[in-house]
Amino acid sequence: MSGFGDILDKWESSSRPADSSADFADAVDKYPVEDKDAELAFRTDRSKPPEKVRVDDTIDLHGHTVPEALAATEAFLDASIANGYQKVLVIHGKGKDGDGVLRKEVRAFLERHERTGAMGHPKGELGGRGALWVMLRYRSR
Repeated sequence: MSGFGDILDKWESSSRPADSSADFADAVDKYPVEDKDAELAFRTDRSKPPEKVRVDDTIDLHGHTVPEALAATEAFLDASIANGYQKVLVIHGKGKDGDGVLRKEVRAFLERHERTGAMGHPKGELGGRGALWVMLRYRSR
């Protein structure tokens, strides 16, 4: 039975020098580095404009404080992504005189969120300026 020292000696004597740049280039070509977080993709038919994609789920934030609304929106996005949804509707309300705090804060939150993409206001019957539809992005595999 060979000891570890014997195995190590045999391996070192059979190894090629580690400083060979050609070997390194071959290894990089053979085993390219893949950045799994580099791209986020939409799970939708790109031939349809986002406005025409069906809404998969809705959250209504009426009556929430800003911290409550942001926490609820984060949980809603997590659940929507876990369910594989493409498009969601976030109803934040218009606020007093159309200048609501939730409207501004929720929109800013959604614009900064790494897993949200295109967004816009739905038609009036779905909330108009008091809501946002949001396309969700997924890590490519």
